[in-house]
Amino acid sequence: MKIDWYAVLTGFAVALGLSIVLSFVTPLSGSSALLLAAPGLIGGFVAGYMVSGVTPGAIHGGLATVIGAVALLAVLLVLQSLAAGLVTAAITLVAGVTALIAQAIPGAAAGALGGWMKERREPEATGTTTTR
Repeated sequence: MKIDWYAVLTGFAVALGLSIVLSFVTPLSGSSALLLAAPGLIGGFVAGYMVSGVTPGAIHGGLATVIGAVALLAVLLVLQSLAAGLVTAAITLVAGVTALIAQAIPGAAAGALGGWMKERREPEATGTTTTR
């Protein structure tokens, strides 16, 4: 399968922009924890909507949700292995991969929904052509 990186980066940009806006608008409390999942869901939906189909939408939505977190985890692991040692970096790696999977599942589900919606909206191609 070919990955449409434009769709992935667009979904990531939407998620990043919404995260920045929500960080300034909502206070961090227990009741606002579910609101913090909204940027990943909306970013995954946008990436899935840009491609057509459930499976490509799920893959693109999952990638859009975790692309920034993967880069952040890599930087964090390098800095932590230099500062605290390899054992704590290994623990951080396991916790980080678990968190990435937990983030990717809702993003992939939203991407699948977006891809399915776009696939339903597209008109079916007919075999006839017009000469106008």
